[in-house]
Amino acid sequence: MKVLVSGAAGFLGSYTVSRLLGRGHVVRALIRPESRAPIWPDEVEIFRADLRVHDRLVAAFDGMDAAIHLAAATSGNEDIQFASTVIGTERFLEAMSQSSVKRLVHVSSLVVYDWARAKNIMDEQTPLLNNIYEMGPYTIAKVWQERTVSRFAKEHSWNLTVMRPGFIWGPRHAEIAGMGRHYGRVYLMFGPFTRLPLSHVVNCADCLVSAVESEAAINEIFNVVDGDDIRVWRYAREYARRSSQGGLLVPLPYGFGLGIAQLASFASRALFGKKGRLPSLLVPRRFEAQFKPVRFSNRKARQVLNWQPLASFNECLDLSFS
Repeated sequence: MKVLVSGAAGFLGSYTVSRLLGRGHVVRALIRPESRAPIWPDEVEIFRADLRVHDRLVAAFDGMDAAIHLAAATSGNEDIQFASTVIGTERFLEAMSQSSVKRLVHVSSLVVYDWARAKNIMDEQTPLLNNIYEMGPYTIAKVWQERTVSRFAKEHSWNLTVMRPGFIWGPRHAEIAGMGRHYGRVYLMFGPFTRLPLSHVVNCADCLVSAVESEAAINEIFNVVDGDDIRVWRYAREYARRSSQGGLLVPLPYGFGLGIAQLASFASRALFGKKGRLPSLLVPRRFEAQFKPVRFSNRKARQVLNWQPLASFNECLDLSFS
């Protein structure tokens, strides 16, 4: 296939381009004008555009069979993330609607789920967030982005697949929110035996390519996790050791951390009303979305896509810290 990849110069995007090439596909990589293109073979066609302002985006879809939409902001305040993620996505989809491309794989995130309502296991049936404005800028933007994609796909009868990865990690991106927080050489682990929804960038890219290749994936949603057998304690220990930072690992019960967040939230409302602002670690709903001890399933991806992770956890550690 000929596949357009938005956000191709990003962390996951660059691996996705490489995996598409490895599976014999033709790739057009959509990257920002100021971005440095990764080292790709000459056959990768680079299309430079800022999705927020570019006025000739339709040309990016010329001759393509499918698109993988990865472009999104992962940092900045609420306005910056909303503009880059949601408005950029709207303009990307408006251009696609004027092309002949009907196949779209959209990369969302597990953050769109309502972690407070997740029971024993988080899978594709877990309820989605409703009151998103209690969450951080990234979550707000990703929820709106997925809603926008679903609306466009329905209006234009596209063949849509939504992929929701967990914590994406890999070389130079091994510090993840779910492992806790480290302050200098002290690592605070909230719920040290909590399972992590890890999605190594190599495995995640392979799953995205499997989805774009599969007709069975059309109109389906998949959680993309390698498994849930790795717990916070092990991941934090490996990170501290292999990143050569060392330090003291301090385990804290999940309930203790959540209780502190609830107390801080109550005090903030009592003292400052709606004007109070707390760091995400002290906002109960955001704390839950990073550390709540539930299980995670990739059963649907295994069954429908016949997918399994390319690399084991130990192999992923070697790839990430070599």
